[in-house]
Amino acid sequence: MNAKRIFLALTLAVVVTISATALQAQSSDEQASKQGLQSGGILDVLEQQRQAQSQRLEGSWAVTVTPVPPPGAPPLPNRFIYLTIARGGAVIGSDRGLPFASPQHGVWEHRGGNEFAYITIQDLFDAAGNFQGTLKVKSKITVTGLDEFVAVSNPQIRDAAGNLTLDGCSTARAVRIKTEPLLERCQSITPPQ
Repeated sequence: MNAKRIFLALTLAVVVTISATALQAQSSDEQASKQGLQSGGILDVLEQQRQAQSQRLEGSWAVTVTPVPPPGAPPLPNRFIYLTIARGGAVIGSDRGLPFASPQHGVWEHRGGNEFAYITIQDLFDAAGNFQGTLKVKSKITVTGLDEFVAVSNPQIRDAAGNLTLDGCSTARAVRIKTEPLLERCQSITPPQ
């Protein structure tokens, strides 16, 4: 009878120990899983993926803008701008066709997948340097390749009093500006110390 009781007590102790160990392991797995979701897990992977998609837009671009005239109006010439799109959401640009204008300043955001949006604003001046108004451009961008994007834009010009004088549409095609190697004869030149 004593041997039976000892055997049952040992069996019960083994079952309790195995159950407690399994419960502890399960609790540790759940805790690790929750920590994985919070740091170093799927949320980090999703953030890294978002940043990788955003980095496809970051950089400097040469942009050809084609105005879309209203029905019945004659076509307008293309415009050429340079845009620099920085990490963190900043946009800086310049427009060759506006000799008396400030640089363009603005912001951009990732809308998901290959879709982005940005807005820029710049001050316009006459030849004497007098403030004439502002140009605001709202754009929807689709990145079409590693070094290309297309866009549809809505340029708006307001006069110095803030009255809307132009509310148009345009399309754009951009190519990334890339570094290029120096001429061979320049590569051996030592810069000043």
